[in-house]
Amino acid sequence: MLRLIGSLVICLSLSCGAAAQSLGYKGPSGDGQGGEDDSLAGEELNLTDAEWYARDVMLTIFYHELGHALIDVMQLPVLGLEEDAADVLSVVMIDRLWDAESSEAKVAAAANFWWASAVETAEAGYEPAFWGVHSPDERRYFTYLCLYYGGAPEEREALAVDYGLPEDRAATCPDEFDLAAGSWGVYLDELEAAGPGDSLVWQGEGEPADYIEAAILEEVDYLNSVWTLPEPVGVQVAPCEEANAFYDPSEKMITMCSEMAEYILSTAPQE
Repeated sequence: MLRLIGSLVICLSLSCGAAAQSLGYKGPSGDGQGGEDDSLAGEELNLTDAEWYARDVMLTIFYHELGHALIDVMQLPVLGLEEDAADVLSVVMIDRLWDAESSEAKVAAAANFWWASAVETAEAGYEPAFWGVHSPDERRYFTYLCLYYGGAPEEREALAVDYGLPEDRAATCPDEFDLAAGSWGVYLDELEAAGPGDSLVWQGEGEPADYIEAAILEEVDYLNSVWTLPEPVGVQVAPCEEANAFYDPSEKMITMCSEMAEYILSTAPQE
């Protein structure tokens, strides 16, 4: 399905989308090179490729919502749309926290998801919501690809080519990544300098209900092991009667809706 922006045909609906779909998705094995490593989780989890995909997309969305939380509790300046700033943090967190194979898997999952969402929107006959606070799905697709590629162009060139990152955009991605990592890095360094704590407060009771809840809890525990926020922020996985995820500044709460995980699973690439 073609999607048009002015006279530009977004390749996401053509070669880029085809590339994303044909690549499918494989759960990461981890290579142990710095940061978090999904190989440890892989030894304990027996997930299908679709479930690994849903898990990784939910983590990228969790980082996005964490961006909103940090902007709130750290009173950060936002020079632009806050939703875009939160997407940028998601990529910075993936690059900063995860080893090479695990980070690539998460960006690939995010790209597949935004492609699937864009195609579904187009097939339903909806126009891109240019008036909305979120960037269109096509732009979010390229934001993840560009910034991640820019963090290590030589090592990540194959991913950028496979997912159709145009050469003209790729040329600027290293500078874009440096700006993003430097801008967010100042504040992430501040959190790490504060040391371990318990400022991300898990709201679940008992053992996690499923692999998605377990993944978010694992991430809460990991982040608490490396940093402390200026004030507590709650984190929960809960039913919301809609496929969504959000940060509520009045409650200081990140909510990852269980319906969102179900929707993501429905968009998993077909083998």
